[in-house]
Amino acid sequence: MRKSDWFFSLMFITMGLTCLFFSANAFGHERFITLGKTFFSVCMWMICPLMIGVGVYLWLHYRNKD
Repeated sequence: MRKSDWFFSLMFITMGLTCLFFSANAFGHERFITLGKTFFSVCMWMICPLMIGVGVYLWLHYRNKD
């Protein structure tokens, strides 16, 4: 995939998550800060496995190079 494909994919994922959070908060009638807390929580749930996957990939890539 080209860099522009990755950019548009990430942009659409971000837009989808943002719409999901705004619609979820609209039904709760909660404060706006709750959206930030929820967004941070979901981002952490996405980033942690991603970082573990990148770490395992790099470890296997450099281990097999020797």
